Amino acid sequence: MSAREEIFDKIGKFRTSVISALTEIAELDVTCKSIIEQHLNDSNSLNSKSILKIQAVIDYMYEQVNIGNWKEVRLYLRKTLTVATYLRLKAHLKFNEILSDDIIKEALRIIDFGILFGCPLDAEPNLLQLCASCLHSFVKHDVQHGVDTKVVLKSESQSKSSPYNCKVLDILDCPSMEHFFRNYILAEKPVVLDNCLSHWPALTKWQDQSYFIKLAGLRTVSIELGKDYTDSNWTQKLMTLEDFIKNHIYNENGTTGYLAQYQLFDQIPELRKDIIEPEYCCFSETNDPVDVMAWYGPKGTVSPLHHDPKKNLLAQVVGEKLVFIFSPQDSEFLYPHEHELLNNTARIDPRTPNFEKFPKYKDANGYYCMLKAGQMLYIPPKWWHFVESQSVSFSVSFWWE
Repeated sequence: MSAREEIFDKIGKFRTSVISALTEIAELDVTCKSIIEQHLNDSNSLNSKSILKIQAVIDYMYEQVNIGNWKEVRLYLRKTLTVATYLRLKAHLKFNEILSDDIIKEALRIIDFGILFGCPLDAEPNLLQLCASCLHSFVKHDVQHGVDTKVVLKSESQSKSSPYNCKVLDILDCPSMEHFFRNYILAEKPVVLDNCLSHWPALTKWQDQSYFIKLAGLRTVSIELGKDYTDSNWTQKLMTLEDFIKNHIYNENGTTGYLAQYQLFDQIPELRKDIIEPEYCCFSETNDPVDVMAWYGPKGTVSPLHHDPKKNLLAQVVGEKLVFIFSPQDSEFLYPHEHELLNNTARIDPRTPNFEKFPKYKDANGYYCMLKAGQMLYIPPKWWHFVESQSVSFSVSFWWE
């Protein structure tokens, strides 16, 4: 059995689950539904013309899910995109007999498009991720940068003069669950936690950026381009993780690129094996799963002063970040944007506050810390925080109610 046939056979084993998921897209129009049902129920019906028909369904679903507010998109449309992506992947592998690097790269691009714009099926929530795993063992690794891919911190990042109007945040050495809950969760008080991540494989593996290229360099991700999300030139672009690392992590002269607030570990489960959900996240008021987000970028990436509705443990894995944090009681001194889309973001830059323009800021009582690799910062709900990377940085945030 050839490599292509082996992969095609592995992916084909998910067919039964996908067929059972047809009930989840029952609202689909007759034309699209007939195309999907035909090729799912009869594998022999896949031919060269099938690719065009299936791609047409994908393109139509993509148009539909991008109309209006993303949160209001009907789930059956995104689920249809997932099912159609599965069929598109099968057709791609069936009609490319030689499993070249380009064929694998295109197969992973097809999968990632489906993950980014589709959504999990009840019948097989990890369908496309499992398909990607079938391909990973056949990816050839060729990492050549011409630069040192390991993160090296310069001595000046270790010392920082006390920023105006802010106190140094307390650091706790791996507190007990009871102590953390009573004095920080209940009290809604921020704190830096030390020596809580020493058991994470990521602390050593992720120091060398070539690790990401070897593991997932061909995977497509969404990258933020620009100074920060309040900038008029800010935009987003799809690119492979390898292109992001080569063109943005190691290119200080180009446009700032940031993989920010990104569900990377849902898309690439192999990376999730390198991290462990902190036990402190168990203090939840709901049964909802913890939201795990990745923040990966070069020196100088910035998250403007903003607040989030959930509890947040920000784990620093690679590099260092300067973080300023303010109580919700200081909101009036931080000059939040008045626009509805930015009302959780403030106009103050705590690194260089403009007191002539924002005179009330002098009454704010902020804190700051230099968050180092191996440390976590607990940010209570609605607390304002500003974050700046001092080096190549990879952080993982855990959000829960």
